[in-house]
Amino acid sequence: MVEHFIEMMSGSLRLKEPWFVESAKFDAENQRVDIYVAVRPEAAFACPECGGETSRYGYETQERLWRHADCMFYPTYVHCRRPKVVCPKCGVRQVSAPFERKNSRHTTYFEGYAMMLLADMPRAAAARALRCDEKTMAGIVSYWVNLANDKRSLKDLAKLALDETSFKRGHDYVTLMIDAAERCVVDVEEGRDKDTVANFCRKLVEKGGNPANITAVTSDMSKSFCPAIAENFPNASHIIDKFHVKQIVTTAMDEVRKLEQKDVDDKKSLFKSRRLFMVPQAKLTEEQAANLAVLSKRFPKTGKACQIVASLDDFYRSATPKEADGAFMRLYSWMRRCRLDPMKEAALSLMRHKDKILAYFTDRLTNAICEGINSLVQAAKRKARGYRTLQGYIAMIYLIAGKLKLEVPNPFGY
Repeated sequence: MVEHFIEMMSGSLRLKEPWFVESAKFDAENQRVDIYVAVRPEAAFACPECGGETSRYGYETQERLWRHADCMFYPTYVHCRRPKVVCPKCGVRQVSAPFERKNSRHTTYFEGYAMMLLADMPRAAAARALRCDEKTMAGIVSYWVNLANDKRSLKDLAKLALDETSFKRGHDYVTLMIDAAERCVVDVEEGRDKDTVANFCRKLVEKGGNPANITAVTSDMSKSFCPAIAENFPNASHIIDKFHVKQIVTTAMDEVRKLEQKDVDDKKSLFKSRRLFMVPQAKLTEEQAANLAVLSKRFPKTGKACQIVASLDDFYRSATPKEADGAFMRLYSWMRRCRLDPMKEAALSLMRHKDKILAYFTDRLTNAICEGINSLVQAAKRKARGYRTLQGYIAMIYLIAGKLKLEVPNPFGY
């Protein structure tokens, strides 16, 4: 029985000669399992630094301890005094155990299991299941995610989407750089200014990419992003995302409603119907459409603004760039002549970015993927009840939206 128990422990650590389990025991008093790993005295090792031939130089002074995956629901710990070697070139060097990674007090198989849990549950819940603290979990995630992200090649990156998401309440933001073709986050930069784009360009070159190969970039109308994209991606078509364009127009419509609401007698009805005016006409039910028609007559200014928003949807249904150009000019002319000040201001904003708005009809690139990723990020943040550090937050974004090829060992061997 003891032999089989030792064999099972050796298998859980994937040990191969000259490493072996010397003994394993259950500590009833402390309710834990302890595994003692040793190495054959005659075993030879290559130099950990240069790979050259070495001779044995005893063992490390103190026994080292690692947390391993639970055995029969009991916490399990691995003990080992690792061998040292002396290299003619490098001097005395410490040999690493096959189940460890540098600077970690957990076996790689424990960390592999932790990463499997984190793919499907909040960090706090995974920490409770593994009986460790959240700081430990954060360190494990950061190491494996950063390792995979550092090795990611960006040589084929051609279409990019930029979006921002909040880190903490207030004005702490990070900028997401998203591969629009692969639909995954390839970089996360602190802040949302011009430097974020320049920083990404440097990383793009380091990972085999070329800013000159970027053919299209979609973003919002940020005063930081627009000049930064033009400066760093000289051959890219800059597309103002259509969802941000619509946001400008719908915000203007809501301003019209607020102004009209001050002047009408039935303020309550106009206020209660504000969400109905926001529903795209294609998604209105028959009952909603009928109610909207009645409300548009009762509140003509808001009704006119709502018709302008509907015309924007028609504009985005244009089949060709030429057709879109004509539709844009008609919409702009209407907005400027509508006698609704918020709409007139919105028209000027659209005209300043006309070329970037019309660029959509060449590449048909949008930030829709960004919105989906942003919702995943915010949901994960809520489940974790926030992230204490920026680096932990960034690692989480890569984990859930980076489509990374993690090199963490599979604890089940498949």
